[in-house]
Amino acid sequence: KIYDLSVSQKQTVEIVKVLYRGAEILILDEPTAVLTPQETEKLFNILRNMRKAGKTIVIITHKLHEVEEISDRVVVLHRGKFVGSLVTRDTNAAEMTNMMVGRSVSLNIKRPDPVDPKPRLMVKNLTVTDKDGITKLSDVSFTANSGEILGIAGISGCGQKELLESIAGLQVYESGSIIYIDPESGEEVPFAGKDPREILALGVMLSFVPEDRLGMGLVGNMDLTNNMMLRSFRKGKSVFTDRKTPQQLAGNVVKKLEVTTPNLTIPVRRLSGGNVQKVLVGREISSAPTVLMTAYAVRGLDINSSYTIYDLVNQQKQNGVAVIFVGEDLDVLLELCDRILVLCGGKVSGIVPGRGADKNEVGLMMTRLKGDKDNE
Repeated sequence: KIYDLSVSQKQTVEIVKVLYRGAEILILDEPTAVLTPQETEKLFNILRNMRKAGKTIVIITHKLHEVEEISDRVVVLHRGKFVGSLVTRDTNAAEMTNMMVGRSVSLNIKRPDPVDPKPRLMVKNLTVTDKDGITKLSDVSFTANSGEILGIAGISGCGQKELLESIAGLQVYESGSIIYIDPESGEEVPFAGKDPREILALGVMLSFVPEDRLGMGLVGNMDLTNNMMLRSFRKGKSVFTDRKTPQQLAGNVVKKLEVTTPNLTIPVRRLSGGNVQKVLVGREISSAPTVLMTAYAVRGLDINSSYTIYDLVNQQKQNGVAVIFVGEDLDVLLELCDRILVLCGGKVSGIVPGRGADKNEVGLMMTRLKGDKDNE
């Protein structure tokens, strides 16, 4: 069955399908977003063979090292406009980035040292089963520390979504425990059986940027101000809703994150995916959380906006927040995170330090558990 195949195998089947139909042009939109380094190399070998066979291949990607590795020519777009066409061997990542952003940008992700790391969130033996009886997480244990960024790596569908939703109180888990440690008193606060409202009532400031932006994070038919108000409407004691504060917050988010919008009254669903993501991230960070969880926070964002998000996440880390960062770009995880928890098939394959970790080794951990034999 197709659902039993790995992501890279599914992509190979898809390519075989279009070739079988006689396609001469293949367009790939972010094909390596959820692939391990080893799977990416397999895909690129297929594409190189297709090029030798005379096929035309167009790849849309934000990973500039892949552009340099696989392409012959590159076209650069900025805000939907054609900027220029370059011969790949005659350019470099810095030049392409400057053209994409419109100004000179550093490609180095800052990684300040952890700030007085202490246990903030402890997950022990967490097991999650979906409504069909399929185990999504099995015996997952880890600790997220304050003043630190814990990255979560794994190929798509390995339990990242279920893990964050379980912590946020959105997913019922079969067994295990999730314990929050209060930074003021040191008291251990269990989350078992509590929904998001009950977690908030415990005094836990937990922010969650979900993978599903409009389905779970924002209300598409509401404007920016009303979406900001979703975070604060319960705080008021008056019979009248405070709209001034959310409106100011919306204005600040638009300005700081450079959200492209005609005004603050436009429905969020009419914004581009990248701008929707900026609104969601900006709202969650503005609530002064003690735990911040993000799932694919920079998906759909241009390089400049992505680096703005990385800076915001680092600011939270320096403020003593425990950050859990689920990402699809392994290079970013290795540059940004202090520790990386690797998931494979819903189980913990290992936890590695962000500094000095080997990309290929992490890629192997994403596809097989420790102790499993390499069957390639």
